[in-house]
Amino acid sequence: MVVFLFARPQASLFWPGVFCILGGEFLRLWASGYIKTYRGPMEEVGELVTSGPYAYLRNPLYLANGIIGCGVVLLSGVLWALPLFLGSFAFLYGSIIKAEEAFLEEKFGAAYREYAASVPRFVPRLLPYPKRKGTFAFEVLWKKESTTLVTLGLTVFLFYLRGFGVLRVLDRLLGL
Repeated sequence: MVVFLFARPQASLFWPGVFCILGGEFLRLWASGYIKTYRGPMEEVGELVTSGPYAYLRNPLYLANGIIGCGVVLLSGVLWALPLFLGSFAFLYGSIIKAEEAFLEEKFGAAYREYAASVPRFVPRLLPYPKRKGTFAFEVLWKKESTTLVTLGLTVFLFYLRGFGVLRVLDRLLGL
């Protein structure tokens, strides 16, 4: 994490960053509970999920990752990293989304085309998609999201130490 090396956490940006991370992770948890195979090969997808956050936008996990990434930039206090993050995010996820959409269209055909025509990629619609399909499964969260939760908690803690704790004292002693 290069941004950690340049980090200069500030209280005015740190707490908004924490709230972004919490909001992004809440969206991740909500979305993850609806798709049971999101960390496996695409071929394992058994159904087109259109419930939960997928009733409002097609890519809630990616939106959540973007919100979390923006939160990490805010934690760091290095605002010049925000356009770099957003540019690399758009570049990376743009190609992933195209591949996933092509796969889903091939696998689910007209049902996916209808869903994609009604539900935006990233900007949530106000009313849910009417043909909702899929259920939430809490067991998926522990198996699939426990590492993310621990990683995000550790990230916030390390940025806190960097800006306001022991690591800040070491920075000052070393003249960084």
